[in-house]
Amino acid sequence: MRLRAVLPYLLLLPPAVAVLALADRFPERMPIHWGLSGEPNGFVARSTLSLLGPLIFLALLLLFIDGVVGLGSRTGPPATTAAVQRLLEPIRWVVALCGFPAAFASLWGPTPVLVWAGVTVLVVIVQVARAPRLAPNAASDWQGGLVYSNAADPRLIVPKRSGLGWTFNFAKPSAWILLAALLIGPLAAVFLVGQQIQRGRASQSSSTSRSP
Repeated sequence: MRLRAVLPYLLLLPPAVAVLALADRFPERMPIHWGLSGEPNGFVARSTLSLLGPLIFLALLLLFIDGVVGLGSRTGPPATTAAVQRLLEPIRWVVALCGFPAAFASLWGPTPVLVWAGVTVLVVIVQVARAPRLAPNAASDWQGGLVYSNAADPRLIVPKRSGLGWTFNFAKPSAWILLAALLIGPLAAVFLVGQQIQRGRASQSSSTSRSP
């Protein structure tokens, strides 16, 4: 495997080492959510999992991006796969470089993460705008004008019928797998974070009730 392919993952290791080495500097109840006023309103108990959670999420996001390219390379023509890879490559680097702001958000606050999120959105917009416009697909292959499905088309990723960007060829089983990962992954993350917040609140309530 080329170093260029694995380097974004390796970039997540320094913040992982740093956050574990400096774990004692993090509060016992780590803020992970902030209100519009900038005040934290969601907390989790400090643990190895909660410290590494943001980096694990970023690693899974990188895996999803690589999965899109990998599955596309097996089912689609090389030209389309190369175009999608060029589209996603800068996004991979931006995601990987978010490691330190995400890992240290409990100490630095939400501003660095929000700034980096804005950079990520900007990069995505630029990359989509720069993506080559390929020949449109036949109108008969679009179900309801929105969903592309053509079993005879070897491509996993196809350009949208109108506007910018790409979409899946839903005649491919791998497209449904990727869509499920795209939907279930964030929901699972929200559920796990919610559980951590509830445990943090329960721990705080227990501590308060024991106080004289």
